[in-house]
Amino acid sequence: MTATDDERQCGVHTEAIRNLKASDIKQWDAIEKLQNRLPIWATTVISVLTFFTGCTLTYAVMLARIRG
Repeated sequence: MTATDDERQCGVHTEAIRNLKASDIKQWDAIEKLQNRLPIWATTVISVLTFFTGCTLTYAVMLARIRG
């Protein structure tokens, strides 16, 4: 191999290293976004409360229509 071939190989690896570093930064950004979310139990509680609120309002409207 000549010196130019070695330099070309080094250039290819340098570009690959830059791509890996950029990919690593994107992965850590995604991980940080996931860490800042509500925990699963909190989302479950909110969903259950929303469900029961909807059921209660539906039942109240149904009773109001039957009586009135």
